[in-house]
Amino acid sequence: MMPASTYAEYTLAELLGWPLLHFVWQGALIASISAILLAVTRNARPQLRYALACTAMLACLLWPALGIVQQWQDPQTINLETAIQLAGKASISLDLVWVRQSLLAAQIEAWLPLVVTLWSMGVLLMLMRLALGLLWVYRLGQHGNDIAVLTQQWQARTNQLAYQFAIRRQVQVKFQQDLLSPVTYGCIKPVVVMPASLLTGMAPDMIEALLAHELAHIKRWDYVVNLLQNLVLSLLFYHPAVWWISKRIDAERELIADDMAAAMLGQTRPLARALQVLDKLQIAAMPQAAMAANGGDLLSRIKRLVRPDSQPWHWKMAAPVLGIAAALLLVLQTQVNAAPEPSVPSAPVAAAKAEPVTHISAYVKTSSEHVLVVDEQSGKVLLEKNADTIVPIASISKLMTAMVTLDAKLDKDEAITISKEDVAGWHTNQVKLQPGTVLSRQTLLELALIPSSNAAAKALARTYPGGKPAFVAALQSKTASLGLQATHLEEAAGISPNNRSNARDIARLVKAAASYPELRNLASRSEGSYTVAGQTYDYQSTNSLTASKDWDISLSKTGYSKIAGRCLTMRTTIAGKPVIMVLLNAKNSDVRTDDVMHIRTALETAKPG
Repeated sequence: MMPASTYAEYTLAELLGWPLLHFVWQGALIASISAILLAVTRNARPQLRYALACTAMLACLLWPALGIVQQWQDPQTINLETAIQLAGKASISLDLVWVRQSLLAAQIEAWLPLVVTLWSMGVLLMLMRLALGLLWVYRLGQHGNDIAVLTQQWQARTNQLAYQFAIRRQVQVKFQQDLLSPVTYGCIKPVVVMPASLLTGMAPDMIEALLAHELAHIKRWDYVVNLLQNLVLSLLFYHPAVWWISKRIDAERELIADDMAAAMLGQTRPLARALQVLDKLQIAAMPQAAMAANGGDLLSRIKRLVRPDSQPWHWKMAAPVLGIAAALLLVLQTQVNAAPEPSVPSAPVAAAKAEPVTHISAYVKTSSEHVLVVDEQSGKVLLEKNADTIVPIASISKLMTAMVTLDAKLDKDEAITISKEDVAGWHTNQVKLQPGTVLSRQTLLELALIPSSNAAAKALARTYPGGKPAFVAALQSKTASLGLQATHLEEAAGISPNNRSNARDIARLVKAAASYPELRNLASRSEGSYTVAGQTYDYQSTNSLTASKDWDISLSKTGYSKIAGRCLTMRTTIAGKPVIMVLLNAKNSDVRTDDVMHIRTALETAKPG
C-alpha cells in the first residue's frame, strides 16, 4: 500500500550544493569528451568544431539544471531530530526509509552551505563583470564618432558588404580614437566600432577585410551566442572546463568569421595582413561582452589564411581519456551507497479512534548503519533502523562479561595475575597490561568496562570458576535467560566476529545491565586509575560524552572493530525520561556522536502527539 504522503526537508544548500559539486566531475567528463571529439575533427570545417563546443557548453548548463530538478523531485532526506518528532505524534504512522551515504558524501554535505554561499558570491561578481563590460561597450558606441567624414565613406562600404552578406538589419559603423581593435555589439541594431588609428596604419583593403570579418559575426548572430556563453560562464565560473570550452568556442567562432570574410572578398591576404598588424600592436583582450577581431590565436589564424595545412595527430590529444577516468572515479566515491535502502519501519503509534492517522514515508539520513532508540519506561520504540539485523558487536560484549562475573559473586579483591594469553592480540592504547601484572578482580572489571581493556576481560574469563569453557557456558546461559534470541557470544572481550547481536537485543541487554547497581556506577564513569608496582596510571572512558556535564548517562559501553565499525549503547535521561540508545557500525566516532546529539536534541524538543 502506497503511503498517503512523503515527508521531506528541502534546503537551498542541498538543492543547489549537490548539483554544483556533481558538476565537478560532470564538467570534467564533458570537457574530456569534447576534447576527444575536437581532436578527431581537427581538420574538419570550423563550423563542426564550433557546433561541438557550443553543444558542450549547453551540456554544462543543462546537466546541473537537471540535477537541481532531480534534487527537487527525488525524495529528500530528513534528519534524526525531525524523524523522532514525527514518530512521537499519535496522528502519524511513520514509515521510515533509510538512506545510506558514503563517508565522503557525509563529510562534504556539512560544507554545502558554505559552498553555496561562496558560489553565490562568485556568480554575483561575474555578473557585475559582465554588466560592466556591456556598459563599456554601450558607452563606446554612444561616443564613438570622432571622424565624421570617414565615417560616411566607410558607412557606405559597410552597407554594400552587409548587402552582400544578406544582412537585412541596419549596421552602423563608427570610429573611435582611443580604441585599438574593431568591436561589434548589438543584435537588432548592430554597431561596428573601428579604431581611428587603423585608418593611417592599414590599407583600405585591409580595413575592408576587418569590416567583412565583423559583418560575418553579425550575420551569424554571434553577439547573442557570446552573451549566452558569458552567462553560462558566470554561473559555472568555478570549473576550469567551462573556461576551456568557452575559449574553444571563441577560437572556432573567429575561424568561421575569417572564412566567411575571405569568401566574400574572394581573397585571404588582406585579412591576414590586417591580423598581422593587430598582432604587432599587441592589443589587450577586449571585454567579453563584445565581439573583437583580435579574438582567438592571431598567429594560427594568419597561418591558416595564408597557408592552410592539416594538423597531425599528437599523443597528447589522448590525454582527455585520463579526465574521463578521473570523473568516473569521483562519481563512484561520492555516490556509492547513496541510494535508499529498505528497513523495518518503526512500530506505528496507536491513534485514538476519533483521530485519523496520516501515513507518511520519511527518508532519513544517518551515519550509523543500525539504530534503535527506546523509551525505557513505556517500552515504546522511538526510532529504529535495521534494528533486527544481526551484526558483530565488538566490545559491547563486555557488558555481558561483567554481568556474568557479578552473578558468580566472586571475591572482588582477589589478586589476578595477567598472563601472556590475556595480552595476546589487539588492545586499547590507554591500558597496556603486561604479563605478570597483578590486579584485583574489581580493578579488572573497571578496566574492562571504562577504557574497554581486552586483556582485563580475558583475565576475568580465564579466572572464572571452571575456566574459559565454563565462562562461555555462563555467557550463553545468561543470554538465554534474558531472552536474547539474536545474540551469540563465544568469548569475553568481543574480539571474535562471531560475537553477534542486533540493536533490539542490545537494548534489552542494556536494560538488564542497568538493574545492577555496580554496573550503573562503573559504566557511567568518565575516568579512573589503577596502580601497578606503586605507579598510578590514569584512563578515560571510551565514550567521551560521559565526561560532559550536559549529559546524564547512567550506563554506557562502546565497541569497535574493523568488521563491527564504531558502536555505542547507553542509558541516559533526556527530558526527564530514561532512554536507551543503540548505534552500531558508524563510519567513525565523530559521526556516531553526531547521531547521538541529533537524537537527544529531537527528544528534548519533541512535543507529545
